[in-house]
Amino acid sequence: MNTQDVYDSASGLGAVHMSVEDLLSFMNDFPALLWRIEIAKSRIEFLNNNYIVSNGLDGKLLLKNIRYQQDVVVPEDAYLIGAFMESVKKGKTAATIFRARCAQNRIAWLKITGATNSWDPRYYYGFLLNVTDTVEQIKAILDKDVDIWSLLDDTYNAALVLDYDSRKVLCCNAAACDLFEMNRGELLRLTLNDLYRESMKTAVESMLEQVLLLRKWTGKLDFYQSGKRAFFTSETVVRHMNCGGKRLLRVKFANPKIGRERARPRRLFSDDSRRERLIHELSMVRDDIEAVMRVAFESALDDEKYDVIMFSDVHVRRNQVYVYYAGNQPMSLEQGHRFAYSGTIAEDISRFQLSHLTVDDTQESIKPIDWALFVPQGIRSYFARPFFSRGALRTVLIVCSRRPNTFSGVTVGDFEDLLAPINEAVKMWRQSGRR
Repeated sequence: MNTQDVYDSASGLGAVHMSVEDLLSFMNDFPALLWRIEIAKSRIEFLNNNYIVSNGLDGKLLLKNIRYQQDVVVPEDAYLIGAFMESVKKGKTAATIFRARCAQNRIAWLKITGATNSWDPRYYYGFLLNVTDTVEQIKAILDKDVDIWSLLDDTYNAALVLDYDSRKVLCCNAAACDLFEMNRGELLRLTLNDLYRESMKTAVESMLEQVLLLRKWTGKLDFYQSGKRAFFTSETVVRHMNCGGKRLLRVKFANPKIGRERARPRRLFSDDSRRERLIHELSMVRDDIEAVMRVAFESALDDEKYDVIMFSDVHVRRNQVYVYYAGNQPMSLEQGHRFAYSGTIAEDISRFQLSHLTVDDTQESIKPIDWALFVPQGIRSYFARPFFSRGALRTVLIVCSRRPNTFSGVTVGDFEDLLAPINEAVKMWRQSGRR
């Protein structure tokens, strides 16, 4: 067949011999949600009705309803949607892949791509496509079918292999037996739930979800030792892989530190008297925010891994955030330094309605504030907790470390006895008219 269906027209645009009916049929049958945005008006139109992009996932709502988007998009991928929409505003060709939750809490991989209409640049055209099958095929190609015992041959660290679905220990090396103070037979009778401390339950559940998607997880976890009479804290590297049709986890333990088991999960402060003393000391300096931060930091020195405590004074309407701090060494940052609200931790917390925000390594982050504030001061990881006043975000308190992955597995409750009194002192400082 020598006929040419597509050719270059005099205008330089591709032309095709297709009736309007054929074009509409193509659009309706296209296996993705087609859309266009009128850039100036930020108005979106949908060009076909393929809006159920995955079971229980509405593509129309995902693109136009920010609350629905926040509910379904995996939080770690939310910035990808934001970056794509910034490209739309600028009329730049863009594409990204992100994850969203659908029916039964399953994960769907979605691709969104688009470009400005060269004939009428007022409009930006694109599509939203489910690419989960493609992603799974790529994962299958990357996974290697290897012997289970060979997974332990390349490490001198304590390591073991678990069945992902049953959580059962399948094999372990001699170093793991020494670390857990058990013989191999005892260890092989256990499951993951028998190994980690009860205070780590939330962190482990989060790890199990993330490693299934990302194939690798790194963080600090606490594990029982010697029949739960003691515990150790370890830098834990978990890898997900397939072997003989089974989903496996290889868990490697690095730099373990032995501790004594306590009756309840670790908190930064463990008794009411110390909390009351902190409240009293903060009230004595409530008119001086720099003194408030010094008192707070000295109280936190009970745990040597915290290097800096910061307070972000948030003013959303003025698009400003002022930062105060105290730490264990001088910093090249003036007290009360002003940053634009856009791109800050506070903006992320407000946009995604987060109860807290943990960054494991600022040098691997793409957030502007991490490179503007934390990286220049040598801060590698942090834990941020927001406080609201009359429904508005006014305060973010941040505990920082100059080492990465310091706050993996940490929960809001671990810091409440420190951060809640600081927030009350900040309120008193504001009432004094200093801010």
